[in-house]
Amino acid sequence: GIENTDRSRSICRKLAPPLISLMNNQPEIQYIATRNINLILMKWPNIFDKEVRVFFCNFQDPLYVKLAKLELMIRLADLQNVDQLLAELKDYAQEVDITFARKAISAIGIIAIKLEQAAERCVLAFHELIRTKVAAQYAIEEIVIVIRDIFRQYPNRYESIIKDLCAHLRSLDDIDARAAMVWIIGEYG
Repeated sequence: GIENTDRSRSICRKLAPPLISLMNNQPEIQYIATRNINLILMKWPNIFDKEVRVFFCNFQDPLYVKLAKLELMIRLADLQNVDQLLAELKDYAQEVDITFARKAISAIGIIAIKLEQAAERCVLAFHELIRTKVAAQYAIEEIVIVIRDIFRQYPNRYESIIKDLCAHLRSLDDIDARAAMVWIIGEYG
């Protein structure tokens, strides 16, 4: 009943600060904390409502911690924090670590599909990434793959990005990116 929801809300309020303080520890503890926080969020999705910044990646975080934090950012994404998250993920998308950059781009796509009202902002983030002169080939390839999934979710909505993608058509080496581009051209050509 009602006293149960009040009790669980009270427990959640007490639980969040100690878990967040674990994010200032060495990588192994941060990783264990993020895995457990992920499980807690499945049961109580609002426990860390205002705390998304705590899970932003530090430059010196090892890859496994960064990927675990990305998972939490996706889970915590909502319409209140999406702009803040997109700004952070766009930075990650330009990292030199290819795996991390691709996962950050993928995270933007997952958020677009999770939050329909934010999908346009996510596609705009891809426009900006593609148009930066420093956009690496692997970033563009990942964007092509993610855009295909966004087109599948929201048909006939964000075709304006196709022109940007076609400008990089010849440089697509990744087989999945090529397949995604063939699908996009097939659907929208």
